[in-house]
Amino acid sequence: MYSKIQTLRHGLLGQRILERLRKIGLNINPYYLIREGAGPLENNWSCLDAEFTSQVFLQSDMSAMCACTAWNTPEVLQQRLDKGHLCIVLKQQQQIVGYTWVDFKEVNDSVCDIELQPGEVYLYDAFIAPEYRGRGLASYMRVECYQQVRRAGADIFYSISDYFNSPAIRFKQKLHAKFVRLYLDVKVGRFHVGHWVLKEYL
Repeated sequence: MYSKIQTLRHGLLGQRILERLRKIGLNINPYYLIREGAGPLENNWSCLDAEFTSQVFLQSDMSAMCACTAWNTPEVLQQRLDKGHLCIVLKQQQQIVGYTWVDFKEVNDSVCDIELQPGEVYLYDAFIAPEYRGRGLASYMRVECYQQVRRAGADIFYSISDYFNSPAIRFKQKLHAKFVRLYLDVKVGRFHVGHWVLKEYL
């Protein structure tokens, strides 16, 4: 958990306020649609190659993957695999220290209205174990993911970041990510008030 100082430093105060509002039934969700990997990438992470390896998630990785977080269960992971989703895992020896998922068909966890075209993918559910954060592994893993996805025939990458999630936005900008749209989604209890495009960037 972030301390109060870390919360301010990482620009997460807005997220904390929205979390409190959600507890009383008001769900306000501003978020960016982002296009990643749009520019040339320098290999600034070669020093990590000796310690970490990346690979496509295999059935044999199921136990190690479930050990990462409580929300990774065999059932959830298998459902994603059955839908054709691709997962790139980052390992230190046999331990999985990070991962990210790729959906080739749709933007699957948002009310975002974009429809993926051939050659486009949606990157979601990226995770780096807390004890490994601060070492540039998020960027390193993302670049490894780009390479794997390009081998699968896609070269346009979309993702979503919460408006107030400054750490996620910063690491994507280091990889030449570009804002596409700023959205706002609002719910009160179970009632969906609306979903709007607040700004177009491209």
